[in-house]
Amino acid sequence: MYFSNREKKILKLLLDYPSGITIEELEQVLHVSKRTIYREISSIEKTIKALDVQIIKPRKAGYRLIGEKSALAALKTQLEKKQAAVFDTIQRQSALVCSLLLSETEITIESLAIDFLVSPATITTDLQVIETSVADYELTLIRLKGRGIKITGKEKAKRQILGNLIYNGVSEYDFFHFLDQLRPENLTQKSGNFFLDRLTTRSLYLAKTTLYHLATDAFDKVTDNQIQRVIVLLALSIDRITSQHGLEASSSAEPNPESMQVASQIMIKVATELKTAINRQEVQFLARQLEGINYKKTQNIFFADFDVELSYQIKELIRLVSEDTKTDFRSDEQLFNDLLAHMSAALKRNITPLKASNPLLVQIKEKYQLLTNAVTKELTTVFPEHDFSLDELGYVVIHFATSLERTPVGKTFSALVLCSSGIGTARILESRLKKYVPELKKIRVAKISEMNQLDFKPYDVILATVFLPGFQLPYKVISPLLLEEEITEIRGQLQRLQPAIRKVVVKEESESFEEIYEMMRVANNLLQSFEVRSIKADDTIETTLAQVIAALPETITSEPAFVTRKVIERYLVAPIGIPNSNFALFHSSNEKIKQPYFAIYDLDRTFLIPGMDKKSIELSRVLLLLAPDPLPENQKELLGKISSSIIESDLNTEIYKFGNQEIIYQLLSSLFVKEIRES
Repeated sequence: MYFSNREKKILKLLLDYPSGITIEELEQVLHVSKRTIYREISSIEKTIKALDVQIIKPRKAGYRLIGEKSALAALKTQLEKKQAAVFDTIQRQSALVCSLLLSETEITIESLAIDFLVSPATITTDLQVIETSVADYELTLIRLKGRGIKITGKEKAKRQILGNLIYNGVSEYDFFHFLDQLRPENLTQKSGNFFLDRLTTRSLYLAKTTLYHLATDAFDKVTDNQIQRVIVLLALSIDRITSQHGLEASSSAEPNPESMQVASQIMIKVATELKTAINRQEVQFLARQLEGINYKKTQNIFFADFDVELSYQIKELIRLVSEDTKTDFRSDEQLFNDLLAHMSAALKRNITPLKASNPLLVQIKEKYQLLTNAVTKELTTVFPEHDFSLDELGYVVIHFATSLERTPVGKTFSALVLCSSGIGTARILESRLKKYVPELKKIRVAKISEMNQLDFKPYDVILATVFLPGFQLPYKVISPLLLEEEITEIRGQLQRLQPAIRKVVVKEESESFEEIYEMMRVANNLLQSFEVRSIKADDTIETTLAQVIAALPETITSEPAFVTRKVIERYLVAPIGIPNSNFALFHSSNEKIKQPYFAIYDLDRTFLIPGMDKKSIELSRVLLLLAPDPLPENQKELLGKISSSIIESDLNTEIYKFGNQEIIYQLLSSLFVKEIRES
């Protein structure tokens, strides 16, 4: 008895929900139309007739399975039996690539046809498509007469393709569900997913335990799908190292220090477990993959790896989308930070070949058509050299949609939301719950991978964006977009719970009096020392900066030459000229600076320097921002407000461009007051 993958999913859902499941719920979990579900159920009914099991649908109720207990048990046994995987065209071609890349010897077309239950002619057609796809990675598909097919090329390219195909071949829920079952005593089991089973269970378990026990918080705020990607790539590397498929030496640039540090920690643990030496190429390869991860850190000009040019591009994207949609997104600092983190990672990610579309992102783009059109247009304007995939476009739309929905309201209940999607989708859902279900006092959005560590008792309702087979507590499946009928049902459920609710006082964290006082002291000192001064420029911008810094009082620095060198080094790293203006923000944070300092210098001549948009500007106004290192986090945020305010709005830019000391003083004062109030 044979069932397709989709038929198996439907039958498992019917077995898991004996009281019935509606066609709308099946649509949501399967991401297919009603017509497709009708067709699948019709096919299933014919197949299960031999087991004396039927599917019924009572009036105004969901689909149910009926039959004797023994018959239903027999059906469950049939579903658990291993059977050859049946793929659509893209899945089959992806699976073919995996098989060819992992094979130690040539594979014949006839053998592949048997494995994938298609004709040799179909395999031949697939191979023509594959040959073009792998060529983009400088890999070659070779046909050896009388021996078969193989793919040759560099190990790095093979791993990139394999990692992407395996990652995209398994859902987050199935991936983490299988991962949670892994124990040292059951490492011979298989997941049943073709792509996930290309990795050995032992390597998956080692990758999981290595990441979860890492002595760092690098992955604390990383989304489920990115954790999944890292585990897949690490497990793949472990398998390839074990099978003696090492990486070649590379002449490409060294990954950033942060990624190298995390990758080194990971590979040291792996080497200890494998009892083998791991070379630097492996560490560099993993570090480059980590560079495509959103660490979700607050961005600040004083961070060593702060990307000034990308910061400007994100501000420009937000400005243009605001103009197109007639909605001002520019005051949403969280949107800026989230987009900066996301785009920093997105621009480093590899393009995934043979990837199917994501139904959730299709939904989002349909719901937010105006935003989607604006983002599509302006991404091309701001990043003309980058070709964004439809999925990447969808994720950027999510960030703007989250900002659109972000509205704080009062609440009286608590809810736990189990979300399988990324943090952007989770935030949309959280924002919509806050906005349309004001009864909720506390909302926690948790990842599917966290379920085993959660305490469910404190929550009045549990919501999930996917079905959770085997989960024992009452919960409601909702759409990540929170549809109107779902809002009504949730509010009705909360009303029924009203008599049993206990009021819980939640104590919010706040900074200590000493921390707030210190922030106020620093803000006051910055305002007291701030000035706009006209000076005579030297022959070059570098010597002019040296002249300015040398004149600073010893309360700011006693080593002006050192500070000047650091300011110039930072200036040479990336363009800092503000486009369409006459000024640039020169800055540095180092141990030779004694206290924070900000001032503006008007020059009596202009210098041609590169702007953030890679076009030259005529510099006649120097903004100088200096800070000690190390600097407390709250003070770093205070100073970061100055840098972010410069291109936060057209009005601010004009103030910094032409404003006198009194006007700019008032702007700085309002920025500091707002930051201290919100701390």
